[in-house]
Amino acid sequence: MIRRIAVAVLLLPTLALAQRGGRTQADRKTPLFDKEEMPKGPTLRVRDIEDQSPLKLLIDKRKDLKLSDAQVTQLKDSETKLKDTNAPLLKAVDSLIRELRNGVASPNDQSRIKAREARSGLMDVLKELNGTYDTPVKDVLTQLDPEQQSKAKELLEKQKQDGDKMLREKLSGGGERP
Repeated sequence: MIRRIAVAVLLLPTLALAQRGGRTQADRKTPLFDKEEMPKGPTLRVRDIEDQSPLKLLIDKRKDLKLSDAQVTQLKDSETKLKDTNAPLLKAVDSLIRELRNGVASPNDQSRIKAREARSGLMDVLKELNGTYDTPVKDVLTQLDPEQQSKAKELLEKQKQDGDKMLREKLSGGGERP
């Protein structure tokens, strides 16, 4: 008798849930994965641009490159100077991204024209940033031995390809072009 009561107490909640016919947790709408809730504009952030710094990559991969402490110190000094140089450009990127998002979100033609101009300006600033990344890297590469240089060049080439892909994806805003 006690056994039947124990089984009933354990099975009743399970049966009640099965009989509910309601939605389960898996059926509920989740905004994170809902395609209707995808952003309608660029998802690019300034941090994404900062992460494309080749000096940052070389510092992060210092063990793979087998860099000495002196080389790492030199890289960090160069990175600090580069950050100071790029600060105004990164502020410009931030404001252009904001302007681009506002223009894409707005339905009128005037906003779309502003968004197109912001996109053009953003591309110009990004080219300028890439130019500022090139000079310190060339200086640093000359300080490395041939083995380190070849490994560093491979890493930098892969970063450039990945960075270009990331820019295309993040500027398209989830498949929509402004």
